[in-house]
Amino acid sequence: MFFADIPGIVGATCIVLAFWLLTHKVVHSHSKWYLGLNLAGGILLAFDGYVHASIATFALNAIWVAIAIYGLGFAHKRKDKK
Repeated sequence: MFFADIPGIVGATCIVLAFWLLTHKVVHSHSKWYLGLNLAGGILLAFDGYVHASIATFALNAIWVAIAIYGLGFAHKRKDKK
């Protein structure tokens, strides 16, 4: 295993963990934990795609990161209104 593969493995683990927690109703889709795990996973997988020159992987995860950031902003605004 190359050192550069570790962020990709950790990133994939974050995203799968977030999905597992969601399907087992430990978190909900607007929770900061769920969105944070998706953000961390997306960043790490985007880095992995960049290192390995995989444009598709990089692009997909860059979009994943943007959605997670938007979701965190939305979750923050929604909490402030309560």
